[in-house]
Amino acid sequence: MEPPESAPALPAVWICPKCGARLGSRNLRHSCGRSTLETLFAGAAPGVLELARAYVAMLHSLGDVQVIPQKTRLVCVARVRFAGLVPRKGGFLASFALHRWLDSPRIVRRVDYGPRWRGHVVSVQARADLDDELRGWLQEAHDVVGLQAGLADRTGRRPPASPGA
Repeated sequence: MEPPESAPALPAVWICPKCGARLGSRNLRHSCGRSTLETLFAGAAPGVLELARAYVAMLHSLGDVQVIPQKTRLVCVARVRFAGLVPRKGGFLASFALHRWLDSPRIVRRVDYGPRWRGHVVSVQARADLDDELRGWLQEAHDVVGLQAGLADRTGRRPPASPGA
């Protein structure tokens, strides 16, 4: 029995020396401005900042991520950006990318970014919206898109069949 072939490693993530942002490649265009969650939600209704903090805690629970508040949005990065939010007065729009389309009434918008990026947006207006279903979608977004699962082996080979398949 031959040992399994190991997939080539992905290139190292580049860290911006000015702002510390994780980027997929050196000098990738980004905003080095520093913002805070508090600034992002300064005009929001009472309780929305706490709701956003709970979402950020959910993002951190997914694995090694970097959550970056920006001037008009928040982005979440593992190796690459896979999730985020856009503030609204009464809540926020949580966004995430998958390799597949979701079919759920909770999805308020879908965006096709190409063959491997299916953007989804969910409206979050109450703590109940931060449930296990959303966390599951975010975990998949982290594991598949954020960590660039499957991109290390770009030869187009299929993975070996599992025993008994």
